[in-house]
Amino acid sequence: MAGHRDGLDRLDLSADGFWRSFAAILVALPPTILSWLEFERVERAGLAAGGHETTAYAAHALADLTAWLLPILVMMVAARHLGFTRKIVPFVIATNWGGALLTWAFSPFFLLLMFTGPNAAMQLLGILISAASIVLTVRLIVQATGSDVPFSIAIVTMMVISSLLSYGAVSDLLQVPLV
Repeated sequence: MAGHRDGLDRLDLSADGFWRSFAAILVALPPTILSWLEFERVERAGLAAGGHETTAYAAHALADLTAWLLPILVMMVAARHLGFTRKIVPFVIATNWGGALLTWAFSPFFLLLMFTGPNAAMQLLGILISAASIVLTVRLIVQATGSDVPFSIAIVTMMVISSLLSYGAVSDLLQVPLV
């Protein structure tokens, strides 16, 4: 993300490393759960209470898991058509571990939201943090795959859109508003 391709040398870019990189989902779980708590307790102010809290957290879990895995699946299906076949392993490994890192980077923001509540300053901060995470993800994909910036922007756009679709689909399926 810092623009140093040699940082990839610290990642296991083998087939085993590919499968092990999905452990990043577990690494990202604590701050992800924090985001669910913040949303349910602050932004929705406990609207899921009254026996539906378990359903709400299950919906968050399913939406986040789908949002994490769907872009990877889309890229794996499209890889051959995009000339991306040899780049898919470093792409998946880097985005899995990069996603875990960014999830942890959001933790202070969620804690701050829990203490201050939503307000204009926090909305602006959230927008800035989200924009920074998008820029860092583009940089990560450029470095991990050796792709150019426009192609990496297209990939990140697909990732964002598929994540939003995941949230919408899970929200509709389980009848739990997630945004």
